Amino acid sequence: MSSELPQFPYGASYSPLVYPEAEWSGDLAAMRDAGMNLIRVGDVHGSWDRIEPRRGEFQFEKLARFYKTAQEHGLWVILSTGTSCPPLWLVTRHPDVSIVSSRGESYPLAASYHWACIHHPAFVEESDRYTEALASFAVQQPNHFGWQISNEIGFPFMPTRERDMLDLYCYCPHCRAEFQTWVREKYGTLEAVSEAWMWSTTAFWYNDWAEVNPPEALPSAWSGVTRWIDWRLFWQKAFARFARRQHEAIRRIDTEHPTSINTFNFKGYDRFGTYTGLDQWQIAQQVDHIGYDLYPGSGNKLSSRPEHSSIFLDHGRSVSQSAGSAFWLHEMESGPIGGWLLGPEYNTGAVDIWRNGLEALGHNVKLILYMPWREWDYQPLHWGALVDLDGSPTPRLAAASELGHYIRGNDEFLRSAQVPLGEVALLESKPNAIFLKGIGQEELLFTAQRGAYRAAWELGYRVDFITPAQVASREIDHYKAVMLPLLGLIDLETAEGLRRYVDQGGLLVTFARCGSFTERGWYHRQVPPGGLAAALGLTGAAPDGPGTHSVRYQDTTFTPKRSRDLFSLLPGTEVLASFDDGYPAVTLAQLGAGQGLAFAAHADSEYLAGDGGLLKSVFADVMRKLGIQPQVRLSVEGITQRALDPHLLEGPGRTTILIANYLTRDTSATLHLKAMGRQVAHIERGFGNKERITWSQEQDNITIELNTKKEVGEALDIFWRT
Repeated sequence: MSSELPQFPYGASYSPLVYPEAEWSGDLAAMRDAGMNLIRVGDVHGSWDRIEPRRGEFQFEKLARFYKTAQEHGLWVILSTGTSCPPLWLVTRHPDVSIVSSRGESYPLAASYHWACIHHPAFVEESDRYTEALASFAVQQPNHFGWQISNEIGFPFMPTRERDMLDLYCYCPHCRAEFQTWVREKYGTLEAVSEAWMWSTTAFWYNDWAEVNPPEALPSAWSGVTRWIDWRLFWQKAFARFARRQHEAIRRIDTEHPTSINTFNFKGYDRFGTYTGLDQWQIAQQVDHIGYDLYPGSGNKLSSRPEHSSIFLDHGRSVSQSAGSAFWLHEMESGPIGGWLLGPEYNTGAVDIWRNGLEALGHNVKLILYMPWREWDYQPLHWGALVDLDGSPTPRLAAASELGHYIRGNDEFLRSAQVPLGEVALLESKPNAIFLKGIGQEELLFTAQRGAYRAAWELGYRVDFITPAQVASREIDHYKAVMLPLLGLIDLETAEGLRRYVDQGGLLVTFARCGSFTERGWYHRQVPPGGLAAALGLTGAAPDGPGTHSVRYQDTTFTPKRSRDLFSLLPGTEVLASFDDGYPAVTLAQLGAGQGLAFAAHADSEYLAGDGGLLKSVFADVMRKLGIQPQVRLSVEGITQRALDPHLLEGPGRTTILIANYLTRDTSATLHLKAMGRQVAHIERGFGNKERITWSQEQDNITIELNTKKEVGEALDIFWRT
């Protein structure tokens, strides 16, 4: 857009409505000196309250002075609409504006943001009016860069009155009416609703649309499964519509500056956005850019999930890719974080600033903002920053400054370069996630998705995420392999699309219980259903309970702990491994130009168990036999996990490999790169003063020997002959 920065957007979040005005200039000068050019303002911190303390009385003067001061320091501003946390005068005027739980209780004020109902007429009217007023102000500021709509859109993700789970929202009369309209549009008739929502213990027959109400319990408590799926799909659509409404309110005033949304995935209480009403794929279609918030230190995630940063960022990159937009990082952890009095949970340091930054750049992020620039004294939950409470610099700021100067020195390349599409894709289905959340098995899905990702990731493959919609539109055909981690719920259209993918030459990988249920959460009469059976070379897959049946593959014995499937095979289907009682454990079938690889065990989630290497071993062998090798591989003697995490960026005449280093000792490593038909001119190494290094190239294979210092990343620039 015409307002895009001429440089890579790099900066931090700042709270000018909170921090003393006399300290702005010093902070902004330090940002500029760190190579930053962008500030995020108004994400939370009561920005709406402070700008409009009483309805209709706007106080833009302080914000205007901040814009001017930022401009004097050469900094641009991205402004949040602030609608995630409306002012108290809204609830004073409209006491019923708060979201309501399934037990009829209003969300407690001052607990978290997103407490106001997005269907309440007063909130809709006031948020539209305020957003337009804010846009009328911002569009006049010469250094206004763009917009962040709301903040981490969706229902509050913090627990309120229950210990181990979130309340379900929102059950106010406005939301019930909207849900009834949504159901009517989906099903058309009450007879169709009654048939779709059939459930053995509560088989209601609906005779009036007023009777069509949302579920107030989960299917695990013997409440209707289809009604539950519809209820959460409704909310995912509703929040996407709200994002669009905010975008359009801005567009009525401001037709130039880009809009964006910041969001997340894999939250502890809500792995796939079921409770919060979050469908990133839909939301990304409603605004100009989608962004994620990266906090690997919160909960010390990397200690138990070494793949966390990569899987998190690959998901966000895939979502933005599907929408054809840039992938932004509105919030990146900038200091020690979490733990309240006993915190921090992780002592984020300068090394983490570097690693997180390299992970971001290597995953195609095109905007980076630290959260926050400066610590807050009113935040008892530990939340460190690049500078301390008094604005004094920390070693983290030095690291952020070094990264900023690397970005400035490679600005044109980093803005234009792209991460190539993945070699492997994981199919993610929101209805499947909703279904599994409802029956208490969401964590198993999370483990399965992590296991499938990590097996491919550790083998060096780039991994994308895809959706059933992309299967239907044939956007998956370029992937060498597609995995379906714990895809228990699948519709016949998707099953047929996967058959077509295999027939055209793809490798499809499935696991136990794949395709057991319809999109309603009912059993398929044939499992695997429709075209999926042909793709896998199976006539059936009957469920069998947990046992102690081991699997022998090559010279290794694996002992799955979870339930298995009993496969019935089509003629010609190859058995790669069997259970100790003779049933097939892993099969490979040919269909057209492609193959279907089926695991009768939960090899996806089992991969993270102590002896869970069956998936990685088989997948590596099959991919090798098919001649499918990763474009970039790093080998480190004695290291089996991906402790050196390489990421590839392709630009005109140049390829850059950014390596995030998690090793705690100096080591030697060998990097292998497929040249894709090109010849190397020369290779440079380094972030600042770059040095030329040696390499060898034999046909299409490039080898580079690296001596890597502990916890220090790498930047390799490969220049190609023209």
